[in-house]
This record gives sequence, C-alpha cells and structure tokens, in this order.
Amino acid sequence: MQTKATVISVDGKFAIVETERTSACEGCHKATDGGCSVCSMMGSDKKLSARALNTVGAKVGDRVAVESHTARMLWYAVLVFLLPLFLALAGWGIATVFTDQLLWHVCGGAIGFLGCFVGVFLYSKYLDRNRCDIEITEILE
Repeated sequence: MQTKATVISVDGKFAIVETERTSACEGCHKATDGGCSVCSMMGSDKKLSARALNTVGAKVGDRVAVESHTARMLWYAVLVFLLPLFLALAGWGIATVFTDQLLWHVCGGAIGFLGCFVGVFLYSKYLDRNRCDIEITEILE
C-alpha cells in the first residue's frame, strides 16, 4: 500500500509523516455536510500522522512516498477482526466443558473476546514497540 505524505519531523532514522485521509472520505455523501460518524470518531481533522522509517534521508517539509507492506496490514486485520471471534468461541467452548449454565458460557465468550484485545494492546505497546510498519520509499518533487 503506497501513499504520499509530508515529513513534519525527523528523529534519527525515523520521521513523522503526515498524510490526508482521502480514500476513506472520497465519495462520502456527507462530505459536504461536515462529515460522517467515521470522521467524527477519528477527529474532524482529515490528516493522519505516523512514524516512518526514513531510509532515503528525507528532511522536514519534503513531500515523500510512503509504503506499508500489504501482508503485514492483512495480519493486523486478522488480529483485530478474526482473532477476537475465534477466542470468543474458544471461551464459550471452554465454559461449556465446565458448566451447563448459559450465563457462564456467555462470560467465557466475553472473557475470550476482551482478552484478545488486551493481548493485542500489550503486543503493540510493549513487545513490538521498535518495529516500524511504514517506510519512506522516495522523495517526490
């Protein structure tokens, strides 16, 4: 996945880049009415910033092309969408082994579902904080 961005700060081998959120907003019927609920949740500002690996030596103010690996983004989608479903079903199944009460089955499913998000949060914050998923591939004119 590739997009264009502007470098807003540089810190060693990393840079903070800012890009406009266009693909999510293009064609939105509420674009002229002040935005939709997605825009409200993500903030009214249509700009996103992220940390990118600066392998090309971009400087502040440079317009750059940034790229993220599709396979890694698909893996994140699996972590966020499919893993919670799987763990909720696993929690439900484990609870059925121990009791016949529906309330405990629901609690087992809820524990599996919410436990997944706790695990993903801990993974992203503590275990893999030095990895950078976005890379600056070129400096644009």
